[in-house]
Amino acid sequence: SVMRIIRKALIWSLAALLVALVAGAIYQAIATEIDQRAAFPAPGEMVDVGEHRLHLNCLGQGSPTVVLDAGWGYTSVEWSGWVQPEVAEHTRVCAYDRAGMGWSEPEPGPPNATQTADELHALLQEADEEGPYVLVGHSLAGLYSRIYAERYPEEVAGMVLVDSSHPDQFEGSGAVLTINRVIGVLGPLIARTGIPRVFNLYPSNPELPPLQREQGNSLYYTTPHQVAVFEEMGTIPETMEKARGRGTIGEKPLMVVSSADHDAQTGALQEELTALSSNSTQRVVEGSTHLSLIVDRGHAGQTSEEIVEVVEAVRSG
Repeated sequence: SVMRIIRKALIWSLAALLVALVAGAIYQAIATEIDQRAAFPAPGEMVDVGEHRLHLNCLGQGSPTVVLDAGWGYTSVEWSGWVQPEVAEHTRVCAYDRAGMGWSEPEPGPPNATQTADELHALLQEADEEGPYVLVGHSLAGLYSRIYAERYPEEVAGMVLVDSSHPDQFEGSGAVLTINRVIGVLGPLIARTGIPRVFNLYPSNPELPPLQREQGNSLYYTTPHQVAVFEEMGTIPETMEKARGRGTIGEKPLMVVSSADHDAQTGALQEELTALSSNSTQRVVEGSTHLSLIVDRGHAGQTSEEIVEVVEAVRSG
């Protein structure tokens, strides 16, 4: 009968899907192993912060120390292309990878923003990187910078928010926050099946120098990195909530660097970030996009200039 044919077709389809998923999982596990064996050695040091080690890469000399924190899905790799070497000509500058991402080892439990800030604090202390710090947060990491400054105000001398997320940017879009939470649960399972690798969901950034492109290609499809990135997406609603309740940084210098591709609503939110300090400036980088502020040589050069400007403001008091 027709029903029997449909039932058979469904069973065969499910069996084929199961075989594909198992094959994908085996492929992902083997490919991750190959990537990790052939992987570029960590350019910085691996520092024990308790139950796992985080990667910290520092260049240059001088005070205040600039601390670079990457946006969602990215790591110290993007910073090390253009921004970090340029800022290192003026002061000490450190880029790091959050737990599970890039070269950093995964943390034992689920991630949360307060813990992320505390781990960065432990990392800088354990590595003997002396404060005060100028915190630089791109995208999602802008929220982490704010949470860090609230928890350790005496260590933070200034801040640069590079096209930072705003706690209210999804206001009225409950669906976006729900999708974040769902992806936080399903994403790690999807990552283990090799789907992101097969469909090349992480295109490399051709604007970066060759070394950084190759580092990203070898790191970003490994299972630990993928799992950490998806898990972090699941925490974005809570991270926004935690950042929303934070106060200002007083009179400490703040630079808000914004891309040129905002609509009126998100542009207004970028402008609103300047209210976090009574000593703040906003710079919109002409022709830039959210990511080009870090990976495009020209736009990244302007981001570096603004970071150095905050360093100079801290030095001159």
